[in-house]
Amino acid sequence: MSKITKAFSAREIEQRVAALAAEIRDDAGEAPLFLLGILKGASCFTADLLRRIHGEATYGFIDVVRDATHTHGESTVEIDFLSWIDIAGLNVYVVKDVVTTGVIETYLLAQLRQKNPASLKLVALIDRSDARTVDLTVDFPAFQTSDGAYAGYGLEIDGRHGNLPYLVTVR
Repeated sequence: MSKITKAFSAREIEQRVAALAAEIRDDAGEAPLFLLGILKGASCFTADLLRRIHGEATYGFIDVVRDATHTHGESTVEIDFLSWIDIAGLNVYVVKDVVTTGVIETYLLAQLRQKNPASLKLVALIDRSDARTVDLTVDFPAFQTSDGAYAGYGLEIDGRHGNLPYLVTVR
């Protein structure tokens, strides 16, 4: 049986998203910006950020799938819908639910840099920097934590708890 503990309230999330939206707008200045949400976990976070950013902002979503069943302990990464996104010259903010090891994000950012954005920054709902296995900095973390699996606010564990308006840890 899993133990569920509330980690961040709906109000805490709302306040932090508003603050992040202001930080992102300050970072981009008056220039248009593009939020690139990573499906499926960052969908609620991306939508809320988009609604809170003043000025011109557009968005899109991509799906990053890691195949952990690959042989010899290695995993492969597949990025869906990347080819249609034209980010050349744009200020791009990649929006991720949870950043742990940083391996997938490092790979994704390298792929996106090849599309010549004006700037490329990483935004995370939850930054687990203690779990990094690569040198990666989250430019705009909403919450920094050191342990736990999270659910709620669009994040699911085993297809459950994504509808919660707050974040919980599941152990």
